[in-house]
Amino acid sequence: MRYLQYKGLIEREYKKSLKKIMYGLCVEKGLNASDGAKTLGIAKEIFVYWRHYYRFERKQLLFDQTVRDLDSFQDLYAEDVKSMNLSKKLEFEDEASIQGLEEVIVHMIDYYKYLHYKSSGMSLDAAKLPLFEFSHNVVERYRTGDLVYEAKSHNQHLDQ
Repeated sequence: MRYLQYKGLIEREYKKSLKKIMYGLCVEKGLNASDGAKTLGIAKEIFVYWRHYYRFERKQLLFDQTVRDLDSFQDLYAEDVKSMNLSKKLEFEDEASIQGLEEVIVHMIDYYKYLHYKSSGMSLDAAKLPLFEFSHNVVERYRTGDLVYEAKSHNQHLDQ
């Protein structure tokens, strides 16, 4: 028998397309080639061929998911970039203050979002963005007093 004949036989038996059958076995149940072939009652090499053809091998699935993720990241900051003004002069650049620090951090966040957007998420420098977002969060927590409260609670735990 040929692959096409096996395909027709399996589809008639399961009353589904071969792609749906293979998805159920490879992705949903996570069967390996031997178990999948045994379930369908076919030779292992046929199962391996179909699994490869429909891109249900683990590495293929991971690669395809990564490509989809990259595509979704491409426009992640599109709206933010429209309202940015990166050429704006820093007001507090001559000060060593919390305001000056926060202003620089916000500028860096905007810059790395812009870089991420322009490079479609492929710039290695854009990987610094989470660091600056975290830094901005720390400054905001300091301003609200949450950071000082947390530090004091640590001291209480140490005293006990």
